[in-house]
Amino acid sequence: MDDSRHGLRPVVLTLLLSAVIAATYGFGVYLFPVVLPEMKHEIGFGYAQAGYITAARQIANVAMALLSGLAASRFGAARVMLAATALSAVGLACLAFAQDAWLVGVVMVALNACAAATWVPMMALVAPLIDERHQAKAIGVIGSGTNYGVLLNGLLVPALMALWGWRSVWLATALLTAALSVVIVLLFARLGTSRQAASARPRTTRPRMEVRSMLSRRWLLVYAIALLSGFAGVPFVTYFSAYAHDDLHLGLNVTAHAWALVGLAGAVSGLALGMIGDARSAAGQRQRDGMRTALISASILLLCASAITASRPGVLALMIAAVAFGFSFFPLFGLLHAYVGKTSAPAFAAIVCGVCEASFGVGGAAGNLIGGLCKSVSGSFQPVYVCAAIASLLVVGLTWFVPGVRRAPQANPCALANLR
Repeated sequence: MDDSRHGLRPVVLTLLLSAVIAATYGFGVYLFPVVLPEMKHEIGFGYAQAGYITAARQIANVAMALLSGLAASRFGAARVMLAATALSAVGLACLAFAQDAWLVGVVMVALNACAAATWVPMMALVAPLIDERHQAKAIGVIGSGTNYGVLLNGLLVPALMALWGWRSVWLATALLTAALSVVIVLLFARLGTSRQAASARPRTTRPRMEVRSMLSRRWLLVYAIALLSGFAGVPFVTYFSAYAHDDLHLGLNVTAHAWALVGLAGAVSGLALGMIGDARSAAGQRQRDGMRTALISASILLLCASAITASRPGVLALMIAAVAFGFSFFPLFGLLHAYVGKTSAPAFAAIVCGVCEASFGVGGAAGNLIGGLCKSVSGSFQPVYVCAAIASLLVVGLTWFVPGVRRAPQANPCALANLR
């Protein structure tokens, strides 16, 4: 057991889990907005329908995040993760042959559910398989897997779209995800961790629900930040390509390059902000609150990205907004989970993070619904980003009032790995 926590095995496991997130979230969740402008012309659906579909995807994500924890406890976390990855490959392949808007919607909802069904058990695998001193770094790298997928989207879409159209994009990502599923099985067997991972199950002890504690000022701030972050960030991603293409008339190549920058920034943001959040003062020095600093930094960058995009930017300004968004939105939700883990006992942290995740999903669904309606009513996506900027400004204000980690009653740096 000690050998499994040292050497190359934790590194290989971290990279493997990052690849799973890149496929299930990068392809299964965030590829849809990139090819949406081309898909809507051939299949025939409007942006209002796209808003409804994406809202349903967010709800499916929240529901599966709760259900997959139960499935992992019954069937094993590794088995659930592997099954969800394989089903993601099937769903991506279905999109390559879709002819109906509502079929696209059903498949996209299923892909979101599969993505959640990989992330939740995966976080349960980190604690028993990776040394505690490196768990925060590992979670940061794994969480950045979404951005690796987004980066691949930005590189693959222009080439495949120009040669064979949008259907080839879905088919290529399906093949990559299917190949990844095979690699997962082979590597788990090679590392000798499949039996250990399959038996890794979250604790079934159910802590006593303390409603008054859950509704304290600290946690109400966390719920509000999660809700507003989802409301600002999810529609930002959903309509970004369509806004650049239809409203700003910047072309597919510019949009693809902007997505690549989002992926590049996000690829390092999780680890970078996670290291800031985990920073500890040396003995004898004044204690620093790294987690609060990381939350404030991420929220300010989200505000900058939303405000720049709402101002109808040119090419250079759009690229700056893409970098700011990549450094802010993707790691922000993970930072909230880490904050909860550092400021509460493990049992209570599980309850709070469940509410936090639900708040994020509800905020994202509401943002997508309002975004689709804004386009239908005003004929432009600019109001979407104005609303995102306002919500981001509120997030910045709320993060300043979040109590510091040093005032926490009990630290729990490993809570994130046990929650999802």
